[in-house]
Amino acid sequence: MADTSQKMVKRLNTTLPDPLALYVGEMTGKGSLYETPSEFIRDLVRRHMERTLEHESKDIRAMLVQSVQENDYSDWTDTDLADARKAAVE
Repeated sequence: MADTSQKMVKRLNTTLPDPLALYVGEMTGKGSLYETPSEFIRDLVRRHMERTLEHESKDIRAMLVQSVQENDYSDWTDTDLADARKAAVE
């Protein structure tokens, strides 16, 4: 999720090139999917945030699966424990 120490943006003002402005105009207004351009933009941001979180979750799951597949989970030997203790002290 986003770093909360960053500046929060509550208002955005932007200029769109004509093709994008036409598209937003088609997507908003009476009888359209979105009542206002702001509603349309909020939905786009929400969807982007959801996709980003979903991709992050998939990446984490993939790393966990890879870790389980690559690691040897046999019992530790006395040498393994001694090496771990030594590393912890250093």
